[in-house]
Amino acid sequence: MKCIIYVFSGTGNTRRVADEYARRLEGSVTAIIDIDRDTVPMHDADADMIGIGYPVHAFNPPHLMISFVRKLSNETPRPLFIFHTGGEGLHLNDSSSLQLRHILRRFDILSERHYVMPYNMIFRHSDQMARHMLWYMGKLVEIHARSLMEGIHERYPHMPLRHLLSIILRIEWPYSSMQGKHMKAGGSCTGCGLCARRCPMQAITMEDGRPIFHTGCILCTRCSMSCPADAISIGLLDGWKVNGPYPLDEIERNPGLKDRLAATELPRLYRKYYREADKAIMSYETTDCVR
Repeated sequence: MKCIIYVFSGTGNTRRVADEYARRLEGSVTAIIDIDRDTVPMHDADADMIGIGYPVHAFNPPHLMISFVRKLSNETPRPLFIFHTGGEGLHLNDSSSLQLRHILRRFDILSERHYVMPYNMIFRHSDQMARHMLWYMGKLVEIHARSLMEGIHERYPHMPLRHLLSIILRIEWPYSSMQGKHMKAGGSCTGCGLCARRCPMQAITMEDGRPIFHTGCILCTRCSMSCPADAISIGLLDGWKVNGPYPLDEIERNPGLKDRLAATELPRLYRKYYREADKAIMSYETTDCVR
């Protein structure tokens, strides 16, 4: 089996999940393609399966993903799987793929997974919580990779109320595009131009050594997260931003951190997601022992 993964990752979390799929699919992944405004699918690429990954924004994919999958829909249909990431495990995240699934309806969509990864908006998780998330992500990707290699189809649940809320919250798409021009770099900006170089929408230009923000933003927060001077204000949501990437490699290697937290140590928002994850892991390990 040969697989190509197309992934959009604003701050690196979703790309890390894509890398984990490449590891767990045991050499089957021939390429991981990072999506930006100009990305086009590898035309009729020699792949038996396609993966698509994105971060969930307001229970929807970033609008960039809609543009990309419209291009992908013209390619030769083949088996496809979807994965997405978010800062919490609410089942509302599972409705985020509704429009993508409709656009890709000619494809054989095998299954879909949501992975909880550290927030880059609202608040910053502790290193211990991030380690917990990383451990579970690895185990759950391992489980999903096994089912993909076995060609297992999974039923996509009908979620009318969740889908309706997802549709309503698509108001974020025009809002994010318009609010881009209200972003700005403060006095601590060094003029390094990193934000302009990394913007996936090419919505930032440098003029006289200062970044200028334009419409077209998708609120991926890549610019503010990667700014070494913490100089970028992201408009109305500036109070929610988390500046600076999580040092995930260091967190994984830190011997002072536990792989997993007990259920009672988790914030209530996460307990249901991880209870379900524990059941999936237990079922997988029991089946694996029988094999």
